[in-house]
Formats: sequence, structure tokens, C-alpha cells
Amino acid sequence: MRVTLNAYAKINLFLDVLRRREDGYHDIRSIMQAISLHDTLTVECSEGEGIVLSSDAEGLPTDEKNLAYRAAARFLEATGIKAAVSIHIEKRIPVSAGLAGGSTDAAAVLVALNGMHGEPLSADALLSLGKTLGADVPFCIKGGLCQVSGIGEGLSALPDLPPIPMVVCKRGEGISTPWAYRRLDELYGDFTGKYDGGTAEAGVYDALLRAIAEGDRDALCRCLYNVFESAVLPVHAEAAALRRRLTELGADVTLLSGSGPSVFGVFRTLDDARRASAVLNEEEGREVAFAVLPTKRTEMEKISN
Repeated sequence: MRVTLNAYAKINLFLDVLRRREDGYHDIRSIMQAISLHDTLTVECSEGEGIVLSSDAEGLPTDEKNLAYRAAARFLEATGIKAAVSIHIEKRIPVSAGLAGGSTDAAAVLVALNGMHGEPLSADALLSLGKTLGADVPFCIKGGLCQVSGIGEGLSALPDLPPIPMVVCKRGEGISTPWAYRRLDELYGDFTGKYDGGTAEAGVYDALLRAIAEGDRDALCRCLYNVFESAVLPVHAEAAALRRRLTELGADVTLLSGSGPSVFGVFRTLDDARRASAVLNEEEGREVAFAVLPTKRTEMEKISN
């Protein structure tokens, strides 16, 4: 059995930290959107045992350090299925970029293996298994546009966005998510006092939900927010410079995605987004920018045999 499917990156249209928990994790409030930038995974099962992972990306781990590898191991353990699993990743999503590249690869492996074996895990069970691998994995399984709460496990689907063109880009070294959270704790006093409950201005989150429900692009642009910008942009010059450059190239609004350092800009037309992406790639002498559109919740389900 073999299936090939696309594993879509995500951006955060809204991301705030509500509180630091006693276990050291953080409760968040977020709105995540899957985007058309994707890796492509081919997953094959045969008789035998063991997991083999390969990739066209130089330096990508191909053992237990890779989340997709661990996803296969976790699925086989949870279901008791005996199989030799082969995974190949055609990598396009930048690594350590705040775009959930590793998480979406893991999600794709879980979806593929569950589909190939007649869905031994229910949708809820698959999400629960994904949660054990990483906070973004449940969303990457579900896809589309979702409200996200808790440490990433609380998911509520939202109406699909209209095809809003964007450019996603990354320059420089990746950012460690634990480092970014530690920096936030320093800035906001472990989210106690006035920061217990979030840092965004009152009403912004609800206004964004209304903009999504009404399909109001301009209102949506006014409500984008990411608390990590206060921690990352002052010390990551490349991300700050990319935000400025996106604005110069015509973006109506720009924002850091996740803990960064990727940033994205919203454009009026797909042609505008493609032109801006081409300029950035020419300036860098390599591919650092991608013109993208939001994807729908059903995209991950389109598996080819």
C-alpha cells in the first residue's frame, strides 16, 4: 500500500498567550490558517517491521529526531499494527520557521497510515495521538481555519476564508520555540497581573472572528495580532527587515507567524503576491518567499493511491 499527500504549512492570524501554567506550558488563544505552501509525503506500508525515512532536503533528520518518523512509530504502537513503513518527504516548507513544517509532516503520516489501514483510529483518537507528538499536530490534522486554545489541543473549525493572496517568507536562522516562550515570560512577568488573560487589546480577537464570519478582508487585516512579535522582532533583524520589505512591495499588513522567524504579508491580488515573491527571491538569490492562498479543511483528506 502506498499513498501520497500534501502536508500544508500554517500561519497564525492571531496568537496570544493567556497564562503560564504550573507545568511550565502556556495556554494560548490563536486562530490558525492552513496555507497552500506544502511538503509532499509518500508513505508506503509492506510486510515486515521497521521505519525508513528519506527526504530530498539536505540535513533533515531521518531518524527518531524527525517528527514524521516518530508519528509512524506512535501510530504503530497505538494500533498494534505490524508493518514496515517507508516515508519520503519532498521538503518545501522552511525548517524552524514558525510554519509547523515538522508538525504537518507528522500529521500527514498519521492521516496516511490511518487511511491505509481502514481507519482503526477515530477522528478524535487521531487528534489525541497527534497531541502527544506536538501542540500544532492536531491542527495540522484538521487543517483549514480553526480557533485554537489550551496548549494547541482545543480546536474549533471556522468558515473558510475567501482566497486572500499572501506572501510567506523566511530569512536567517530558525528560532527555538522554548527560547521564544522564555523571552515572553521575561517580558510579561510570567503572564501574571494585568497580563493574565492575554496581551492583545480588548475586542481585537472578537473583531477578527466577526471579520472571518463576514468574509471581510479589510477588517481581517486590521485585527491580525501575534504576541511573539514583541519578543522576536527586536532581536531578529532579518524578520524585522522582511516585514518592512513586504510593506514596500505592496503588502497591506504584515505579521510574524508563530514564534517566527517567518513573516507573511497580505496582498490585494495573487499577481501582486507573485510579483513580490519573485522580487524577494531575486534579491536573495534563492527561494525564500512563497505566494500562497488559504486552504480548506478537506485538503489533507485528498490522498492519492
